[in-house]
Amino acid sequence: MKNENENTPLSLTKEQVDAVLGLYSSDKISEAIDMIKALNEDYPNVPLLFNLLGACYLKLRQFDPAAQFFETAISIKPDYAEAFLNHGVVMREVGKLDHAAKSFKRAVEILPSYFEAHNKLGVTFIDLNQYEDAIEHLEWAIAYKYDFAEAHNNLGVANRKLSQIDNAAKNFKKAIDINPSYTLAHLNLGITLADLGQKDGAVECFEQVLSIEPDNSLAYEKLKELSSD
Repeated sequence: MKNENENTPLSLTKEQVDAVLGLYSSDKISEAIDMIKALNEDYPNVPLLFNLLGACYLKLRQFDPAAQFFETAISIKPDYAEAFLNHGVVMREVGKLDHAAKSFKRAVEILPSYFEAHNKLGVTFIDLNQYEDAIEHLEWAIAYKYDFAEAHNNLGVANRKLSQIDNAAKNFKKAIDINPSYTLAHLNLGITLADLGQKDGAVECFEQVLSIEPDNSLAYEKLKELSSD
């Protein structure tokens, strides 16, 4: 959840918003909800407050009220990019991928440089088997934030789905360069190198995963498969 003080109405002070964000960041979600509802009585129809309420319920994994509060925020402020992104997250959580894609797409239409929304839209397109669309938005995410390790990893996944194995390996390696402890990227790179017949490199990747996450069962399975070849 981002600090949105630039969007805060003059009647709602920075200190009030920061107090809510402090409770949220400290996982004091019930207290945050109580504070937001109290503020909402004094300052009705403030989209920021409804977005913050939605974020709190999302963190509690109470998806119905979360979606409702994000939708309320959007109804008040139709160009509220972050509320559309948050709404998309809820839709993904409840398995409504088409609705999620629609919300993420609206977020990037409102704010084309919104790299987080491009990334989430790309992942959603992967889940919808729309790999070319996924690549387009993941490349946009990286264009706006080149050191976005998650987007590089996700782009590698989309590359693999289209049998672009060399590009996949390149993107997994870039994700690892940015975040050396990114176990999922190590795992994905290991699987990709195994596909390319680079057994030693694959083994090194899976061993690296286990050095970070000793209980990673998939890395153990992949090492076992390679040792039996």
